Amino acid sequence: MSIDVIFLGLDGVLFDTEALHLAACNAAFANAGLSVRWTLPALRSAAATHGYARAIGSAIAGEPLSRDKARVAELFADKHRQFHQAISARPPKALPAALALIDDALNDGCKICVLTDLPAPATSALLSGCFDADVNSLFAVVTGGANFDGPAGTGPYARALNAMSVSPQDAIAIDTAVPGLRAAEEAGLWTVSVAPYGNDVVRPRQFITYDALRELRSSPYTPDQRAKHELAA
Repeated sequence: MSIDVIFLGLDGVLFDTEALHLAACNAAFANAGLSVRWTLPALRSAAATHGYARAIGSAIAGEPLSRDKARVAELFADKHRQFHQAISARPPKALPAALALIDDALNDGCKICVLTDLPAPATSALLSGCFDADVNSLFAVVTGGANFDGPAGTGPYARALNAMSVSPQDAIAIDTAVPGLRAAEEAGLWTVSVAPYGNDVVRPRQFITYDALRELRSSPYTPDQRAKHELAA
């Protein structure tokens, strides 16, 4: 397949952020006076449907707290603060397999973009903490705080592709979270899930090679894309 653009998520794709998200969620729960404390499986269960950035919202979905918009907003804000402080104090290093993918893709003339629902300040801190001044030369587009709930034709993937004059079928999105993957699928991109949960996943150390992506004949995440390709063949 032709790949002109690769969109990378940050959580679990470019960085291993699970432990940081878990600590940030539990700190926010404690500060809010909630008795909830998550283990890693609980975080992964929430992240499976909400993504890591917004996973904490699943813990209060059926609670009286969910009707108090101000307290909910503060819970999210506190979680984001805790996470930001952690990555600022000790910036995580990028996963080696992801770095190899980036190098191979750039050498082949492919553009690399970051599209994530992590808040923009956290996105900036992660990337600058790892890549410093090379961020602008490595990444064609960086979008933090992306909203994956909007209409497919006006969502973050569509806007980014339009700005680069690239067709969706020539782009691939690699992520761990269903919201981002679903938005990419609806925008017409190829998608690969590298979530550390569920049965049908492609593990990070197995999937991230540029050559493997170029050999894709069907999307490991999207059944509809697989069916369309088989019909076309």
